[in-house]
Amino acid sequence: MSEAISIEGLSKSFDASQGSARRLAVISDLSLDVGAGEFITVFGPNGCGKTTLLNILSGLVDPDRGRVSIAARDGDRAVMGYVFQNFAASLFPWLRVIDNIAFPLELRGVSRSQRQEKVLDLLRRFRVDFDPSVYPYQLSGGQQQLVAIMRAVIDSPDVLFLDEPFNALDFQTRTDMEDRVLEIWETLKPAVLFVSHDIDEAIYLADRVVFLSRMPARVAEVLPVPLPRPRSQRMLVSSEFYALRTHAIAAFARIVAA
Repeated sequence: MSEAISIEGLSKSFDASQGSARRLAVISDLSLDVGAGEFITVFGPNGCGKTTLLNILSGLVDPDRGRVSIAARDGDRAVMGYVFQNFAASLFPWLRVIDNIAFPLELRGVSRSQRQEKVLDLLRRFRVDFDPSVYPYQLSGGQQQLVAIMRAVIDSPDVLFLDEPFNALDFQTRTDMEDRVLEIWETLKPAVLFVSHDIDEAIYLADRVVFLSRMPARVAEVLPVPLPRPRSQRMLVSSEFYALRTHAIAAFARIVAA
């Protein structure tokens, strides 16, 4: 499997407080490879640097040291999609849903008619049934999150970053969104880095679960998930899933105690 994301010796620190000369190390010597089309979930203690890692990989934050390489499937410049933790705040309230989703295409100079055609095709393909002519505030939380995901994948990204995207959703909506993300991934096949704080979600979605240490973050353990695909929520009550969950909880306990 070719690598879509290669991270080597990544380190990042921030000022401990405004005006302070002291630096707070958030990530230290972190290395990880993600294969093309691989689904990786990232799990770790609160505040250990998971969001900072995604922000560095997406180019929003510069690292202090280390190397990041993101490969394009067609050999050209890699296309990235990012679903932020606060998905509602990431949507533009003055744009209709169809224009929110099409925004990455607008940045590339795609014509309005082509943008709208591509958005409507994407919505049909993934059976999105709400009205794309409304504004984000007129949608439910789950629908707003789906808009954010559609925007992240409208340009067929090579890599997709998702930062705890389902935190604010109720249980039923969360499980529906997990399955929608898997359907989108299985169709478009980007490499995925998905930050989660829910161990069941992390296992259910992933090819591998990457456990980060306490801050400063490094890769502490990696748990392969050999569950068959396509997956179903019924798997969560299987003996195979229970064994993986037991292993994951033990790994997390070791990390927290270290």
